[in-house]
Amino acid sequence: MEIGRLNQRITIMEYSTKVDNIGNHKAQWDEAFSCWAAVAVKSSSENTEAGVTKEALSIEFTIRQTPQTINLSTSAHRIQFRGAIYNIDSILPNFRSLDYMKIVAYIRRAGENDEFC
Repeated sequence: MEIGRLNQRITIMEYSTKVDNIGNHKAQWDEAFSCWAAVAVKSSSENTEAGVTKEALSIEFTIRQTPQTINLSTSAHRIQFRGAIYNIDSILPNFRSLDYMKIVAYIRRAGENDEFC
């Protein structure tokens, strides 16, 4: 892949739990780092369930494989791209060439109940 194809800026967010001054635990997402990516739509679907229309969009992000990005996980990280939050579905490192990796992430609009899915 040519480096010029990585033309979209994405932010990797990391899940953490913070304790406030009275001992309450609060879950939050903090910005871990940002990087350049090539972005391609993998699939898009829409269905209606119980009168609520839900849109599901799956996107494939191709990023450079670095020591920082190789430690990403599907449960502790998510991606912010163009103001939307994408939950990571799978991470596909390239063990042969060790230069790029693919991340498949999805977003559900309408009907989504919790922000920590």
